[in-house]
Amino acid sequence: MNKHYIKYLSLLPLFVLLQVLVLNEVLFFSYLNPYLYLALILSLPLKTPKWFLLVYAFFLGFFIDLFSGSLGFHSTATVLLAFVKPAISRISIPHNILGDYDKISMPKIGSKSFITYAFLLIIIHNTVLFSLEHLSFSFSIFAKIVSSSILTLVLILIMELFQNKKK
Repeated sequence: MNKHYIKYLSLLPLFVLLQVLVLNEVLFFSYLNPYLYLALILSLPLKTPKWFLLVYAFFLGFFIDLFSGSLGFHSTATVLLAFVKPAISRISIPHNILGDYDKISMPKIGSKSFITYAFLLIIIHNTVLFSLEHLSFSFSIFAKIVSSSILTLVLILIMELFQNKKK
């Protein structure tokens, strides 16, 4: 399991820099922002200890907040995402498909299960994030949540396809 910790800890700066320097600067249709860093939390193995999952999610969100100039919005959303991840995975991922420390990926759990699992978690993250940012809820915020979630899901699926073609 230690090699999994090292792998994910080494990917953290790469995804933070990609998010902060590239994706946060490119707003699609003037307000849509994909959050590709969620792929790190989504792909962590099911048997990852809860303490590592929560601490990792906190630091991932903290570094995004630190470099984005936000006030803990990403930290809050990613910790909640890490907290609900085990429950969502029990609902959306079929049993006995993954080993204890297998990465959650589309080829291992199937495309339908992966899309359901990822979209539910992305929607939860974006709902918390945008609700905290705007401190209100309206149709325009709802549209931003849904459209940013779809865009994030599409980018994560593209990343999954590239990872699978590489192997």
